[in-house]
Amino acid sequence: MHKNKKAWFSESVSRHICDLWVTEGGLITNWCSADFLFSNDAAHPDTQRIFESLDFVEDKATVFHASYLSACEDSGLNDSVAMGHFLLPPSCLHEEIRAAVGNFIWEMDNPLQPQQMYPVNNMVTGFISIDELKKYPGDLYDFIPGTAGYSVCCAHRDKIFSVLKSRNRNHTFIHTN
Repeated sequence: MHKNKKAWFSESVSRHICDLWVTEGGLITNWCSADFLFSNDAAHPDTQRIFESLDFVEDKATVFHASYLSACEDSGLNDSVAMGHFLLPPSCLHEEIRAAVGNFIWEMDNPLQPQQMYPVNNMVTGFISIDELKKYPGDLYDFIPGTAGYSVCCAHRDKIFSVLKSRNRNHTFIHTN
């Protein structure tokens, strides 16, 4: 799986993991030209720079926890370990994710055991799958704010009533948080 693939490794990743990547036929490069980005610490300055980059904001870069490679080594089969379980989100999201799904897979003693019980995509569960959404049978049109009597405003929940009262014209708003 790693043969001829390029990876970037944060300084937070041990030399052993980097050497494992090369032993398996992978190449080490800078983060801009890498196929995979690995880190052990979302708060590490080099990883933080990726999270603050335009590539990350535009979903062109994804960081994975480097323990994915250890799990591959332990299993003996690279294809048997789901990489999506090892997604490393920015550190500011860790507590919220832990509250929703529990510890991250790399925080567990043996990540290969709980993999079957871990949420499918390592994200907050409880959302409706796209396959379960009802299809809209009508025509879809672009919404242009300010036309057809509709306005768009950003209002906090506690202030929405005062915003509505202060508007004398159309009281229909699209509410965004």
